[in-house]
Amino acid sequence: LRTPLAGLRSTLEVALSRPRESGEYRRAMDDCLGIARQMQTMVGNLLDLARLDVAARPGGTLRPVLLAEVLAECWKPLEPRAAQRHLRVACSQANGLCVRADPEQLKQVLGNLLDNAVSYADQGGVVEALVSEESARVAVVIRNTGSAVPAALAGRVFDRFWRGDAARRDTGLHCGLGLALCRRLIEGLGGTIDARSEAGGWFEVRVELPAASP
Repeated sequence: LRTPLAGLRSTLEVALSRPRESGEYRRAMDDCLGIARQMQTMVGNLLDLARLDVAARPGGTLRPVLLAEVLAECWKPLEPRAAQRHLRVACSQANGLCVRADPEQLKQVLGNLLDNAVSYADQGGVVEALVSEESARVAVVIRNTGSAVPAALAGRVFDRFWRGDAARRDTGLHCGLGLALCRRLIEGLGGTIDARSEAGGWFEVRVELPAASP
């Protein structure tokens, strides 16, 4: 929490260091609001992980969930940022596939994975969401180009507070908690999650969950 707090404090101190025009104050307030949102996300992830650590049954309320609807809902708020970064986006047809899961927890996982893909793809790169079904399991692969994670360290992305980008890009918004939370949620839903990476190439996270009838 030190990094976003330091950013919040420095922004306010600079804004108050001398009298300014109203537009300058508004820009400082916008910056502070952005930092506050980052901190809210971080604290929310910490609380969710704490609850899952002590929960006897972290699986939530399981029912059939239509993947296409969840993916569309998770993607909608990310579209403007993807367009701003000139990303090429592809999503395979889910073909009415359903998984047995808690819908809110699944939204949390897929939203996190898509947000990471948009954030860490190279400028003008590619983000893909691929859906397939095998042996009563449904797989969702979220991947992006421009990976900064060496192949040998791909498994560490699920460790709490671990980050693979040496430049610490998006520190405060992405602090190494999102994928740890995804792993706890997916395991609680009876699924699996793993990551693969090729430095400079594709970074992908594969989630598998039990298939369900619509």
